[in-house]
Amino acid sequence: MSITGDHWLDSALRRPIAGGAKMPVRRFLVIHFTAGASAESSIEFWRTPAAKGASAHLVIDRDGTVYQTRPFDRTCGHAGVSQWQGHKNLNACTLGIELANAGDNAPLARRWSKLPLLTSKHKNGGPEKQWEAYPLAQLAACEQVAKALVTRYQLDDIVGHDDIAPSRKNDPGPAFPMASLRQSCGY
Repeated sequence: MSITGDHWLDSALRRPIAGGAKMPVRRFLVIHFTAGASAESSIEFWRTPAAKGASAHLVIDRDGTVYQTRPFDRTCGHAGVSQWQGHKNLNACTLGIELANAGDNAPLARRWSKLPLLTSKHKNGGPEKQWEAYPLAQLAACEQVAKALVTRYQLDDIVGHDDIAPSRKNDPGPAFPMASLRQSCGY
């Protein structure tokens, strides 16, 4: 797995979404869940006015299929109002990976996943909820992509949306093995 000279992942299925500003410096990788159905349904939603400019560079489906919507030298609207390590406007310096996952929407998770739900509280507080588990194929693809991005762009950190916007976001949630991903990428 490698990143081409024009900032596309060579093995990803391309589903281009126009837009984004130039991003000369990339600092962080942000992991999200789509809170939706399939990867392609999320990409199609981003093409609508209802998405209000939301998007991410990559979406990884439950079976490990990787889709890329914008090159890594262009911004995406995935971080929103957020901050990390003194940086604000994180859309300007972060790469975003969305994982097709229903999060804490248990009815949707039961519809789309064959895995048992995880019952847990979120690290940022709140009641105990049921969370969709991440399939091994999806986690393996996420790790491979993250390693390629960290290596190519010498990223400073890997964080969750729930780290950079803890008062308003809960993704990727307690079912995602963030510590394991960070460790495998050298953090």
